[in-house]
Amino acid sequence: MRSIFSVTARISASVCAVAGCTTAADPQGELGGVSPSQVAIRGKAGSVLDDAHTYYEVTADLRKCASPLCGGWFLKRLNRDTTICVDGQEAETCYTPVFDWSEANLSEEQQSKLLDAASKDATSSGVYGIVRGELAPTNTTPRPELGRFVISEAWVAEGDGVSKGAFVRVKDNGLRCFAAPCPNLTETTLNTPRSTNIAELDWTPSGLSDREIEAFTQLLSSPDGILVAGYRYMVQEHEQTAEGRTVTAAYHRLSDVAP
Repeated sequence: MRSIFSVTARISASVCAVAGCTTAADPQGELGGVSPSQVAIRGKAGSVLDDAHTYYEVTADLRKCASPLCGGWFLKRLNRDTTICVDGQEAETCYTPVFDWSEANLSEEQQSKLLDAASKDATSSGVYGIVRGELAPTNTTPRPELGRFVISEAWVAEGDGVSKGAFVRVKDNGLRCFAAPCPNLTETTLNTPRSTNIAELDWTPSGLSDREIEAFTQLLSSPDGILVAGYRYMVQEHEQTAEGRTVTAAYHRLSDVAP
């Protein structure tokens, strides 16, 4: 049986095809005017906007050389051109030889899921593993100056969809309307201070199954919400206009606690 969530996604795509909804071709268009100084360095939430700071793509280091100089992980801030490394310098990506799981509260089984996603990230297009946290200045290897990355959240992609567009956290904001479009979802663009209410998610580009889409839709009402990558588009219905977002990839938070 086709789920109502999938039907909505397909209808959304059809409406855009007929009504001429526009999709942003460049995710940086959403990010223009946000300077690095506006982006927090630490990864602990302290406000609604802080809730979207310090998220990184994580990629396994497949180089062959002596540990700890190789074999760790590369970190890249999502939606940003540069990443602030442990020495305070900005680079496209930063290297860490050690993951500190002390704040993540994840079992080894859950940790392995992130590490598998990081390995997939190293050999495939798109982003498959995401971590939130902060770089710390020391570790217990023979090269302590290389620091470590303290993980507070770990997220993995569902399916094999290639992520394109901006990365955002999406939550149900509780708004209910008598007619569509209804901006009942709040999205916060990761690693920026920007937050916007949108009316819908178009899941079609993700290639996810009806069951997967339904599971993500239920998670929209959870405290964590979901992370998605995609592009903005305009929805026109009942002579009203609202924004929506395509979903090219979707991520759920790893947890050992049943939702």
